[in-house]
Amino acid sequence: MRSSVIFWTPEGRSGIVQDVLGDIFAVVELIVIAVIPNDLLILAAVALVRGDERMMCNRATFSYEIWLMIYCDHVSEAVCESHGPVFLLEPPAHLTFSNTTGSQVSCSAHGSPTPQVDWLLQDGQTVTAVPGLRQSLGNGTLYFPPFRAEDYRKDVHSTVYRCRASNLAGTILSRDVNVRAEPTRTMSPRLAPTVQTVVSADRETDIHLTCSAQGNPPPTFNWFREIEGHLQPVHSSARFEPSQDILHIRRLKSEDAGRWTCKVSNNFGEQRLDIHLTVTAHLSVHVLPQLQVINSGESAIFNCTVSGSPVGRILWFRNGEPLLTDGNRKVKLLSPLVLAVYGVTRHDRGMYQCVVRNDRESAQGSAELRLGDTIPELQYTFIEQAMRPGPQVSLRCSASGSPPPQFRWLLDGEPLSDISSGHRYAISQYVDQNGDVISHLNISNVRVEDGGLYSCRALNSLGSTEHSARLNIYGPPFIRSIGPVKAVAGADITLHCPYSGYPIGSVRWERHGQELPLDLRHRLGEEGSLTISRLDPATDSGFYACFVTSRDGEVARREIQLIVNSPPILEPFRFPASLQEGGRAQVTCSVTSGDMPIHFAWYKDGEHISAALQVEERAAEFYSILIFKEISSKHSGSYTCVASNSAARANYTAQLMVKVTPQWVTEPQDVSVLLGNPVLVGCSAKGFPEPQITWLKGQGKTSTDYQPLLNIHSRATLLANGSMWIESVSPQDEGYYLCRATNGIGSGLTKVIYIGVNEPARFDVPAKNVSVKRGNAANLLCHVYGDIPIEVLWTFNGNRLDVNTYRYTASSTNTENGVKSQVTIGRTDREDSGVYKCLAENTFGRSEHIINLAVQERPDPPSMLEVIEVASRSVRLSWRRPFDGNSPVIGYLVQYQILGPNQDWEQPNALNLTLPANTLPDFSSDINPQETAVIGGLLPARVYTMRLLAVNSIDQSAFTEAVIVKTQEEEPSEAPKDVRVESVGPGELFLTWAVPARESWNGELLGYIVSWNEHGGLPNQTKSLTVKGWATTKLQLTGLRKFTRYDINVRAFNSISTGPASPTVIGTTKEGVPEAPPQNIACSQISSQSMKISWTPPPQTLHGGLIQGYKVYYRPLPNENVDIPTTGEVKRTSSTETYLHTLFKYTNYSIKVLAYTGAGDGLMSTPLYCVTEEDLPGPPADIKAAALTGESILVSWLPPSKPNGRISHYTVYGREAGRVGKHTSYNVRMENMVYINGLMYEVRNLVEHQLYEFWISATTSIGEGEPTAIVAQATNSRAPSRIASFSQTIKKPIKSKILLPCLAVGNPTPRTRWIHREKPITFSSFYEITSEGHLNIHSADQSLSGNYTCSAKNLFGDDNITYTLMVLMPPSAPILEVQFSTSRSIRLHWTQPEDGGSIIQGYTLNTKHETDDWTSLELSPEHSVYNLDNLRCGSIYHIYLLAHNRVGNGSPSPILTVNTKGGAPLLPKEEELISTNATTLQLNLYNWPDGGCPILQFSIEYRIYGTKKWNLISNSILDEKILIQNLSPATWYQLKITAKNDAGKMTGHFNCATTTLGGGKIPLPPNFSDGTISNNDEFNYKEAYIIGPSICVVILIICGGLVWLVLTKIRKQTAENIQEEEEITDEKAAERENKRNCQQVYTSSPIKSAEKIQDNVSGMYEISPYATFSVPGNNSRSVTTSTLDYTMQFKTFGHIEDEDHNAIIYPKNPSSKHSWHKHRFYSNEGEVPKSRLRSSRAPARGDSESDDTSGSPCGDCPSSGPNYRVPVKQSSRDLFRPDSSTESNDVSPLAERRQTPRHVVGVQRRQHRPSSSSR
Repeated sequence: MRSSVIFWTPEGRSGIVQDVLGDIFAVVELIVIAVIPNDLLILAAVALVRGDERMMCNRATFSYEIWLMIYCDHVSEAVCESHGPVFLLEPPAHLTFSNTTGSQVSCSAHGSPTPQVDWLLQDGQTVTAVPGLRQSLGNGTLYFPPFRAEDYRKDVHSTVYRCRASNLAGTILSRDVNVRAEPTRTMSPRLAPTVQTVVSADRETDIHLTCSAQGNPPPTFNWFREIEGHLQPVHSSARFEPSQDILHIRRLKSEDAGRWTCKVSNNFGEQRLDIHLTVTAHLSVHVLPQLQVINSGESAIFNCTVSGSPVGRILWFRNGEPLLTDGNRKVKLLSPLVLAVYGVTRHDRGMYQCVVRNDRESAQGSAELRLGDTIPELQYTFIEQAMRPGPQVSLRCSASGSPPPQFRWLLDGEPLSDISSGHRYAISQYVDQNGDVISHLNISNVRVEDGGLYSCRALNSLGSTEHSARLNIYGPPFIRSIGPVKAVAGADITLHCPYSGYPIGSVRWERHGQELPLDLRHRLGEEGSLTISRLDPATDSGFYACFVTSRDGEVARREIQLIVNSPPILEPFRFPASLQEGGRAQVTCSVTSGDMPIHFAWYKDGEHISAALQVEERAAEFYSILIFKEISSKHSGSYTCVASNSAARANYTAQLMVKVTPQWVTEPQDVSVLLGNPVLVGCSAKGFPEPQITWLKGQGKTSTDYQPLLNIHSRATLLANGSMWIESVSPQDEGYYLCRATNGIGSGLTKVIYIGVNEPARFDVPAKNVSVKRGNAANLLCHVYGDIPIEVLWTFNGNRLDVNTYRYTASSTNTENGVKSQVTIGRTDREDSGVYKCLAENTFGRSEHIINLAVQERPDPPSMLEVIEVASRSVRLSWRRPFDGNSPVIGYLVQYQILGPNQDWEQPNALNLTLPANTLPDFSSDINPQETAVIGGLLPARVYTMRLLAVNSIDQSAFTEAVIVKTQEEEPSEAPKDVRVESVGPGELFLTWAVPARESWNGELLGYIVSWNEHGGLPNQTKSLTVKGWATTKLQLTGLRKFTRYDINVRAFNSISTGPASPTVIGTTKEGVPEAPPQNIACSQISSQSMKISWTPPPQTLHGGLIQGYKVYYRPLPNENVDIPTTGEVKRTSSTETYLHTLFKYTNYSIKVLAYTGAGDGLMSTPLYCVTEEDLPGPPADIKAAALTGESILVSWLPPSKPNGRISHYTVYGREAGRVGKHTSYNVRMENMVYINGLMYEVRNLVEHQLYEFWISATTSIGEGEPTAIVAQATNSRAPSRIASFSQTIKKPIKSKILLPCLAVGNPTPRTRWIHREKPITFSSFYEITSEGHLNIHSADQSLSGNYTCSAKNLFGDDNITYTLMVLMPPSAPILEVQFSTSRSIRLHWTQPEDGGSIIQGYTLNTKHETDDWTSLELSPEHSVYNLDNLRCGSIYHIYLLAHNRVGNGSPSPILTVNTKGGAPLLPKEEELISTNATTLQLNLYNWPDGGCPILQFSIEYRIYGTKKWNLISNSILDEKILIQNLSPATWYQLKITAKNDAGKMTGHFNCATTTLGGGKIPLPPNFSDGTISNNDEFNYKEAYIIGPSICVVILIICGGLVWLVLTKIRKQTAENIQEEEEITDEKAAERENKRNCQQVYTSSPIKSAEKIQDNVSGMYEISPYATFSVPGNNSRSVTTSTLDYTMQFKTFGHIEDEDHNAIIYPKNPSSKHSWHKHRFYSNEGEVPKSRLRSSRAPARGDSESDDTSGSPCGDCPSSGPNYRVPVKQSSRDLFRPDSSTESNDVSPLAERRQTPRHVVGVQRRQHRPSSSSR
């Protein structure tokens, strides 16, 4: 039992490996864990089978391709998302064919969902069938059948087609396909455009090469193979079998790779196709040698051996990094598979990889390069240094190398071992952990003579390296004595002077008492070294004197001897060139010059000469001789002579080449081979020079006239080793061949052999077709080729043919090449049709020839005629192909006519249509395959009857039975006529049109689609509206842009689709108001009372018409310090800038601009705030002077009423009365003043009883303003009482703190008194009198308004002032109303509320969608209308409004609940929504009623009736029409469609069925009842765990709610009964108590309702929410001016205690049944701009100062709003009694909700609590 290794590999990727134990044949399963739907995966299963012992030498590889198709039904939605179509097979760019052959072009694509593939014409129209000329098959194939030359149509046979693939994700188009048919009866061969020219296959597999071509007459095919650049014909053999356009190759081998040629020819031309065959085998790579140990500096070569094919790219890596060989001198590729590394260093060591890649796979092999012996390399060296004598010196060197180097230390070139004997030197060396050798030279007690040039030399067997540096010791110069220096003549030498001492001034050299000249041969180097170039023994040998001079002038001298030796010089020598085996030779190596003695040595090929060669050596004093007594081939080689003396070595090498006659290595032999098999004949020889192998062939089988083989035999191949190779032998290859080996030595070698070709029995063609008309004779002939004798046997349909009967005659004849055998059938019949085989056999093989005999006759009628597809203008017929009478059915004849009462096929209205037969081969097992045809040119919605007959070349069959079919509807073919448009208002157009002609409806016309777009707008901005009903020919378009041109067209539609659009008409809406405010508003100050305002017009697209001008709204903003009116003004202008004059000085202005047209004002811009410039201030408002003492006067004043800027200081002027021109001034800085008591200044150092005059002026940054009037005051030590403060009118917000100053002066100090309402003011919790006499009011209240008088009195006089206090209130609640609402907007209107004493500064509009949070919008105070736009259609909105002034926010208006128009989608009629055929379901979503709000999206699901799983098409569909394809015919389906808009959603369940293939309807399912189909969903008992508890919880909640309602109702009735009794019994007591509690019993007006109130409840009244009343002080007295201090408005708050009364009821609008549609929206007149939009969950009223006060004299009575009551005169003890009154509304936006009884009975509530804020 052996294992099999299975590789599952997605195409182009690595895969999963499985080990399969078992038999050789194993079932292999691949589990796909994760699927990517966007990729179409091709999984290849490759099984490497290792068989039993008998198959151990074989390894077979089986490869299978599996197409894995992935469907979204079986994977998760997250994984299997839809993706667009991608072409799998894109059609070619050109298609040319003959009319006699026809052709086809295919197109296929994949995607999710599966795309629909169809064909388009050049103009984009869908390709339709042209009977007999063009058919679009259902599988994406466009078929052009053969046709007669006279039927040629240019629009069919010479035009451009495109393939289109589309699904829900999108659509793609193919390249243009240029189709050209040649209507000729003859045509030269043409190759098919889809022929494969590059073929790749695995070794040992079977393949076939295809050469598809067309021609007329049919072409013949010949196959050739390229061998050595020549084409050789391919004959049938065991491995090669040419069969017309297919060449079969069995058991593919690597040598089969190459170019194969197919030649296609007929009488009119020839075509040639080259197919490149690549034989692939698994790659295997080995790098040899596996391990190399290379010494440093040597070279390494790696050989990469590759098995497998093809060999693509070859890459080399070192240690995982790519090797760059370009420009790298050290690394070179000798060939792609040979890598050389030169001069190996330690950086080259490591792993080397050879990586081979092709398109399928890659493989690699590796080898290691280790570093052997390396030259030493110094890692650390010492440096030059200078030091004083005495200390110790240590010099260090370290080096690396292999083998580890040894160190030698030298001093001035002499080894220290020779110097340090008994000296103070110590040398040590060791190896560290890194393998480096470290050596130290230690010198103890260093002296002057120790100085010099020190060197450390590291050396091993490969070489040495050294480092030198000087050690300088301070002291006088000294030169050591050294021995003679030896050198070689002709070389350079450097003499170092071995001196010590430091510092040294100079070093010089002398010879023979003369200083050496510095010339080209002598030069002085650093440290005083002498270099002599090109040494000459005669002139340069001798003594040289070295002189060293210190800087102090001390001199040292020493002589050094130089000895120059001469090296040996060899005379070149060579061996004779014509030496042959058996001859004799000698060679002499002589030295022409050099020092004696000289030693000689001889080497052969780098080694000492072996004694076995019997070579004699004779040496003399200066020469040596080699003697060869008998030369043989083993003496050939390189001989080197080496001469050496004391100076050097010299060598010279010569080559000895011995010539040898050729000798057979492989002698050729006779061989016999079967025809078609390969043959290899070996022929090789050895000798020197290398013998040349040539082959010759004799002419004929017995001829001895030999000719060079390559001249007469282009198919033979001569291999490099001399062998001859013939890939496939033919009969012409038989004969004599001669192999000759020559090298110029002797006569050479020759051998004649005979190659015999054994030809088995064979046939030129494997099969042929023979046809004969029934009743005629048939001759069947087969020609057999091969060696005789040949035996021939005939069979018929697998049985041996008995030729001895009277109907058959057989004969055989021998020919030159084989045998001819013939069988004759005398009178043919239908039973004679069949397969006849001619079986031939000889000694060498057997073969067979097949003859297909067809006895031709009239065809049978087609069977099973039926309609399988029905379109609007065509139907697809299907029938069984009849028996063709052994003559191909060339066509069919279809007769059809419109079904009528009298069916007569002879009438002229019966049409005949000729259909071509399907000429494509059918591989199905069905003996009568199905054929289809499309019958076009029909009319929509008509009933036709059709019948069919078949035609062959013999005759035509009878007609079939007729079938009846009704065509489907199609979209209208004409557009509505006479389209007219009229402008009826701003943003509205009225459109009319005429109904198109009835014959163009193509079905039942359902309505029209009106499309419009701004003139010149983008196509994606087009909007549409559906008008239902064919008679509805009017429409009013609303919501358009004003004063804008629109392009409008109308299309009619039926249940299928929409028709063409009408000619575009242009309509222009009427002028409207601008839809945007002016832009870029800017202001610039010109002076203190004027400024310039500029702006740019609104955007051009938002003008709404012709802008006639602009309005500038400007108003000053309130200022607490300056009392100026804040009412706004308007200025009109036609330009984009204007000037505002007569403004208040130094005042902040709010500026807004709007544009207006003839239709009205547009939107107002957001406010721009600008401040006018400062100016001179006005005079102070008042001035007083009062005597303090006899020497001082107090001057006080009020600020200017018009400060016109920031007051920097005041100037107080004073003078004695009557002294004009002389005065004194005092500057009073503002920052130095205390404002508590007012503005005042004490003037001192005056004269008693003198009258003084005073006046005051104010100063701003501009300058000093006008002064006040002059006041006079005399000093007096007995000063009468005066009040320095001034009488004023003070306006303060409610609840603010107020200080009323009353500064009284005089001597003695006056006593002050405050009076309010004619009563003195004493201590109270609301105010107090300070110690200075001022009145401090803690919290301003409306009840505290009035006059406050302060009087001061002393012994000498009195004085008083009066303050008028006005308490400012927040605005009251505005009355908010809804003028109208549309589906997208609400128009609001409100009345301006009471301002509370301060001008209203703006409004805050709060809106809330029923599902969103509150949103606030700040509005300008100028307008009282506003349009809320861009709302959700059919939605509920809550709205309230509040005003604000300088005090704060006022009370909110009642909350309005408003519905925008429109509702949720409605359910459509099923017959208008759904239409089906056999395989497709169409949804006309444009027929879905939108309920008044545009439908945003659809969600569509479907399932087969009876199943449980829904199939989701999409949950966000926006298309008007959806097609669900690939459905099963005659099947019931269920649809679940959900339509959603802003108002809600509607889900509808629909039941529909596909039709039969013939278009018929199917019956209802068995369980269909009452017109509905049950879902047949089985109950899932797991749902009970959820449904059961849920039902219980709902029941409990309902029960609890019922109990709570009952208890509440009982409690309410009880409280009302008690209340009524108390009211009846003690009405007056309740009245008094209510007064004390600051409350009132109210009466209300009846509730207004949209529906009629029943009579029995007509008298019931309830406090209306947010109602406003005028409330008298007492029920028993009328409200008059005598009894009422002031009358105020009273307001209640809403509550939801009575839901029926609080609900807002909107009358239902009955559905309109007019004959034309009208959608009207109101204009946006009065709309104001939005600003400062903010959102909050519940808008708080914390800004309002009125939240905690009621506005009545009961200042401590808080309320949730401005609940005003009429104050009643009462005692002071009841004036400030605290109480609280709160009310509640559940939908109120107030921050805190309170509960208040509807009727307050004060008798039972006497407990009070302090006032508290409601916030």
